[in-house]
Parts: sequence; structure tokens; C-alpha cells
Amino acid sequence: MKLEQQVCSLELAKRLRELEVKQESLFWWHDGCSALVKPHVKRQNDYCVGTQNGSVSAFTVAELGEMLPIEYISQRRPYGSIGANEYRWLTGKYDDDYVISASTEADARAKMLIYLLEKKLITV
Repeated sequence: MKLEQQVCSLELAKRLRELEVKQESLFWWHDGCSALVKPHVKRQNDYCVGTQNGSVSAFTVAELGEMLPIEYISQRRPYGSIGANEYRWLTGKYDDDYVISASTEADARAKMLIYLLEKKLITV
């Protein structure tokens, strides 16, 4: 599995930063080039260096899980026509009707966290 599938997307990462989620993560999206980097790691012949200035946290599935309340769970479910071998990740509160869907678990969790913060149901 690619690293990009294990962290939230750049778009969702930026929204989490706007909602004032503390920018502490193992990986970062570097603004301007959408490069996924580790903090303080310089890449040869590349203007996108891994400094935290101008970057946003690319939160991992585990980091997002730590921020969500304990009663929120993630599940991978079949999606589309039967036998299509496609899946979507669902994140929601245990025994609740409201569920967020995304193609990766990290994005589903990030979307749920954004929803909870926007509705002021939690604070991080």
C-alpha cells in the first residue's frame, strides 16, 4: 500500500489546519508541490524540502484515530456492483446513523473529524 493511501489527502489536511488542529504528525504535505515528506528530511535535487514551514500535517490513520472519540469506528465495506471488488471506508459513531464515506480510511477519518469540529461536537 502506498504511503499516500495511509495519510489524509492534502485538501483535507489543509481543512484540518484551518480548524486549528495542532500540526504534529509523522508526515507532512509540503505546500506548493504536494510532496509527501517526513519532517526535516531534504531530498536531493528537489525544491520541496521537508521543513514544517509552509507545510501541513499529513495525518496517518492512527493519528486521526487518536483524535476521534473512542466510540467512532472505521469499517471497509464492498462498494458498487456485486463482485466489482471495490471498497469504501466508512467511519461513524457506533450505533449511529451518520456515516462518512471515502476511498481511504485516512480520508474517512479526516472527514469525520472535520464534521465533528465544524459542528462543534468535539474540540481537539
